[in-house]
Amino acid sequence: MKAKLFILVLSGLLSCRPLFSQNITNTLGTSGVFTLKDNSVTYLSLSQSTGNLSLNRSFVLPNTTSTTTGVLYKGTDRFLHNYGTDNTFLGIFSGNFTMTGSSNTVMGVSAFSFNASGSLNTAVGRSSLNSNNSGQSNSALGSYSLYFNQSGWNNTAVGSNSLYSNNASSNTAVGSNSLYTNSTGTENTATGMEALFFNLAGNYNTALGFRSLRWNNSSLNTAVGWNSMFSNINGYENTALGSNSLFNNNSSGNTAIGYISLYTNTTGFQNTAVGHHSLQLNNGSYNTALGYNAGSIVTTGLNLTLIGIDANPTSGTANDQVTLGNGFVNSLRCNVQTITSLSDARDKKNIKELSLGLDFITKLHPRQFNWDKREWYDNNVSDGSKMKELPTAGFIAQELDEAQTTAGVEWLNLVLKDNPEKWEATYGNLLPVVVKAIQDLKAENDELKNKNEVLEERLAKYEQMQNTLVKKMEELESKNSDTKEIKLGEK
Repeated sequence: MKAKLFILVLSGLLSCRPLFSQNITNTLGTSGVFTLKDNSVTYLSLSQSTGNLSLNRSFVLPNTTSTTTGVLYKGTDRFLHNYGTDNTFLGIFSGNFTMTGSSNTVMGVSAFSFNASGSLNTAVGRSSLNSNNSGQSNSALGSYSLYFNQSGWNNTAVGSNSLYSNNASSNTAVGSNSLYTNSTGTENTATGMEALFFNLAGNYNTALGFRSLRWNNSSLNTAVGWNSMFSNINGYENTALGSNSLFNNNSSGNTAIGYISLYTNTTGFQNTAVGHHSLQLNNGSYNTALGYNAGSIVTTGLNLTLIGIDANPTSGTANDQVTLGNGFVNSLRCNVQTITSLSDARDKKNIKELSLGLDFITKLHPRQFNWDKREWYDNNVSDGSKMKELPTAGFIAQELDEAQTTAGVEWLNLVLKDNPEKWEATYGNLLPVVVKAIQDLKAENDELKNKNEVLEERLAKYEQMQNTLVKKMEELESKNSDTKEIKLGEK
């Protein structure tokens, strides 16, 4: 009877339409449960012991058309709504109620707050795409990613502060602070924390690795590796592959492949370094180094080609040299035995007979010796303990230099003295002199041959005269003999 009376009273309260405001308070007892249900299905329940409200059917909100319709608030702050066409906004103050853009998906505090006409954007993270106005087809994942983007299209930012200052298009940034400062640069790709961090207007750059191309503000660079091309600002058309490769570069047209390759290079351009530590101290131009440590001593040298492990020029400032291999190489192998070089008469002036020949050659001293290089010893002082067993033949650079200096023909360049601690000899420059010496010998031989032929002719004449005299003497003797016989007969 009491239960029926309670139901009648509750029904009356629910059906009445009071003309004045009122408060309705229901108090649950300890462990009590407030339930709304029909005969068999519970639709809603509230537990006093847990404070949990359970909804066993769908929660229906109208589509958002204003700040007061279809909006789910958290406290006094809007939290969830779908204002506009095909938009979804989740997060305190995400989105707004004035935009015309459609098909945007947003999740994060203050994300996409100022959008006007931008569509097809995805923003996930606090204040991501916060300033977007008309930009379309952008994807921002991470707090403050693409924060200042207004009109840029087709950008992808993954990581906190990635593409933070961007307002350009077609950029991809993956990593915290990647492409952070980019403003107008387009078609850049940055992967790694702070990759392309300070890029403002550079275009078509690719950076892969922690802080790769961090200071870049130029175009058409590719950097792969930890800190690769770290300091590049104005250099363009460079390629760096390897940790710290082209680390200090600020010039153009360089290619560095290998750990610390071209590390110190700042103003040198059009260099190619392939190999661990190759050209690491270089600041010259037009140099090519291939091999571990190749060109490691080069500083301001120009037009150097260095091939092989530890291949280095005579000095770090040398120019126009080719070096094949290191000090341990003892054979240069090729299918042909000579090197062809320019010798066109049209490229030469003041052509005349070489004055050096046999006289100069006779002043040279071919030597036999055993190699015992200082570099084989820890203190660079040879003591004979590492001397090669087999001897070899050649010249002594100091003796060659003395010979050409005495003759006043230093222009022969028989000795290379770029490195005062390591003099080198250019034997090939002796070839014209040797040929001239052979010609001198032939001329002397021809002269002697001619003299000999004259002497032979004279001797032949002398022999002929002698034969004639002998014959005449024989005839005279014969006549004398006949005369004696006649005289004897007369007697």
